[in-house]
Amino acid sequence: MKLTATEAFIATLAIGVMMLLLRLLPFMIFSKRKSPAFFSFIEKFIPALSIAVLFLICFKEKTVDLIFKSTIPTTEIPSVICALAASILTVLLHLWKKNAMISIFGGTILYMLLNYFF
Repeated sequence: MKLTATEAFIATLAIGVMMLLLRLLPFMIFSKRKSPAFFSFIEKFIPALSIAVLFLICFKEKTVDLIFKSTIPTTEIPSVICALAASILTVLLHLWKKNAMISIFGGTILYMLLNYFF
C-alpha cells in the first residue's frame, strides 16, 4: 500500500506526537518521586524494541509470501530488495555509530526513499 505525501506526513506527525507523549509521560507522572524499576527497564530496551518493530513491519508480508507461496511475483522483488537494503543499513549504522536514533532514522529514510522510487 502506497501512501500519498499528505497521508505519509499525517501518519508521521501522529506517530511523532504519540512517541513524544509516551516518552514524556513517565517524567510528568514521576517528577516528584522516584520512578518504579519497570520504567527503567522500558527506557533501557525501547531502542531495541523500536528496531524490532520496524523489522517486523518491513518483513511481515514479504516473509509470509516467501514461506507460503512457491513463487514470488516479480513485482515484489524490488520491495524485498528495499527492505533488505534498509535493514542492512540499519545494522551497519548501529554497529558504526552505536546510536539507536541514527540507526532507526537512517534505515527508515532509506526504506521510504527506495520504496517510493522503486
